[in-house]
Amino acid sequence: MKADSVYFKGHLCFQKEWAGFDTIKPVNVIIGRNNSGKSHLLDLVEALSQGELGGRSWQSRCRGVLDEASLRGWFDEGTSEGELRGNHWREHGSYFVGAEITWEIDTSGHVPNVSFLDDFILDSRYGERSTKARLSAIKELVSQPTHQLNGKSFRRLLADRDIQAEKDISELTLEADGRGASNIIRRFILSANPGYPSEVIQHELLNGLSSIFGGDGQFSGIEAKIHDDEGAPGPKGYWEVYLSEEKKGSIPLSKSGSGLKTVLLVLLNLLVIPKIEDKEKSQFTFAFEELENNLHPALLRRLFQYLEKYALDEQATIFLTTHSSTALDFFGMSENAQIIHVVHDGETASTKTVSAHFDRLGVVSELGAKPSDLLQANGIVWVEGPSDRMYLNHWIRLYSEGRLREGRDYQCAFYGGALLARVEFQPAEEETEELVNLFRVNPNIIVMCDGDRDSENSPVKDRVERIRKEVENIPGAHIWITAAREIENYLPGSVLEKASGLQPLPDPEQYENFFPRTEAADKSYLEANMSRKHCDKMRLAMQSAPHMTKDIMAGRFDWEDQMKAIVARIESWNT
Repeated sequence: MKADSVYFKGHLCFQKEWAGFDTIKPVNVIIGRNNSGKSHLLDLVEALSQGELGGRSWQSRCRGVLDEASLRGWFDEGTSEGELRGNHWREHGSYFVGAEITWEIDTSGHVPNVSFLDDFILDSRYGERSTKARLSAIKELVSQPTHQLNGKSFRRLLADRDIQAEKDISELTLEADGRGASNIIRRFILSANPGYPSEVIQHELLNGLSSIFGGDGQFSGIEAKIHDDEGAPGPKGYWEVYLSEEKKGSIPLSKSGSGLKTVLLVLLNLLVIPKIEDKEKSQFTFAFEELENNLHPALLRRLFQYLEKYALDEQATIFLTTHSSTALDFFGMSENAQIIHVVHDGETASTKTVSAHFDRLGVVSELGAKPSDLLQANGIVWVEGPSDRMYLNHWIRLYSEGRLREGRDYQCAFYGGALLARVEFQPAEEETEELVNLFRVNPNIIVMCDGDRDSENSPVKDRVERIRKEVENIPGAHIWITAAREIENYLPGSVLEKASGLQPLPDPEQYENFFPRTEAADKSYLEANMSRKHCDKMRLAMQSAPHMTKDIMAGRFDWEDQMKAIVARIESWNT
């Protein structure tokens, strides 16, 4: 019987309230204040990996769906005797297939009660004795539940961790505090044993290190050196890891920061331990505690990005404990992650899965950050209104192949069309008192404006030309003044056909009016081709966006060039 949801109670700080997980995702972020109980929640993860919930020092509460294979083990189709009146499977066991239940397991491994959900009716037509026998069999069935983490190798990295010089020993173990790391690196680099290939360290680990550090450090080599004289920087006879960077040479880890050691320990767990244990990476559950310690937020985001990609590519499971708002910022909008908020009221700890927007804001406030730290991402894309935001978000996802998401890598904000005349993008020393300076909100800027031109030779409006000059003077900023009249002109006819149910529909022309205008001499695209005088822009965007693909959009005016530039800018904000 598989448990989908698992909670526990009675363990250390989790004494009075149920705490645990409704589900498990590729990345599971456990967030909360210091000493709230985040690390103790990982004890439940370890127990799930070991496949043992019964007989623990705590109580467990599970939820799952009764399946035919499990039920047949307790209700035999070839038996029609005993307290169960009638055929045990056809009259009893088959009745429960698909029933969702919750149950508790006490400290002795017994199941005191089972509850059926979704208005399931416990049929008692065979009498009280048969009903009790049914429930007794089901309690036995669920007393040793399985879970998706069962049998996985559980790896933990403590918040208090370090990599130090070590003696040469044959046993390769990596402790949760980092002990054994130097010995493992030494062995893989120097051993002739094909079971310990040096390329795992010198290529995979080194590439991962450079990928995570990005511009903060490009590592060209990794070595293990022995301190063999009295003048060595470490104890004589001990091996130490050295990393090489261009222009810096070879530097011992004892002279490096703890942030570098943290990233090394994470990569040793992800890349090297599976080799040592001779297991697929998908057979591991990794629990990393407080990775933010001594890491710059930009470096931390790149580490989180690496972990999310690893979890998806390798089908591994990752748990993170943190009190960093950067983790909430990064994973809060990810479909591959969930955030578990641990709170402690001074008497007992409890957990809550963060889902609602206001939950996220509450958590950020508790972590000592302002709600704007979440809402103001690494850069801002200024658009006229909500329909423009919907198109641009979809296009960014298409062109970045899903790598970039609003709320994590950037944030859209509205300037309100004609209100553009009341704003500016200027350094503080050049700002105008009468205008609202949006440059102060965030210096990482992309601005999108409708060209609103009637022909190729038509000039853009004065306010748009002013904003163009201001944005072009900001290093790293970008402005897209649409080559087409407005953003809806980029919609191919094939997309509009699927959105409206009308066909055939031509592609909108570059400079034609898409929407009806009272002063226009010619009919608009909507009037001429769709027989409409009115159109809800947001509704059109919602109906059109799902039908757009990168290939379909590639030939629409300057779309491809602009998306290439916009995606490059956003990615530069996140490196």
